[in-house]
Amino acid sequence: MYPTKEETRLWVALNLSQKAIYRVIDTALKQEGLPNLRWYDVLWELERAQELGVRPFELERILIFEQSNLSRLLRRMVGEGVVEEFAFESDGRGKVLKITQKGLRVRQQMWKIYGPLIHQEIGQLSAQHNPGTLASALISLIK
Repeated sequence: MYPTKEETRLWVALNLSQKAIYRVIDTALKQEGLPNLRWYDVLWELERAQELGVRPFELERILIFEQSNLSRLLRRMVGEGVVEEFAFESDGRGKVLKITQKGLRVRQQMWKIYGPLIHQEIGQLSAQHNPGTLASALISLIK
């Protein structure tokens, strides 16, 4: 069975709106000399994990944004001092990633730009539609 015209229209709208909002946020972050949303996503997940840290393969599964070339991104973030790598206790070959104090500060600086832009961009939609209903409907699609 193929999607209806409305299902196809919704699919296209979701994808195009996501790209448009990402562009707005990435542009604003860049103008402030901050890294892009990929960095925010990684820093946020590492901050949520706190002192436990996250293994790279776990991080890839839980990231909000598509993360192509995650290893290269993580190398850059380690090089910038926002993420630390530690040997995984039960397997010396594995790594555990943790956010640094610098990483916490960078994520907080990014949120000062990112948060208000989410409100600005999604607020327009929320004014016309119930955001809770929309979010619930979309979240129900996550498997």
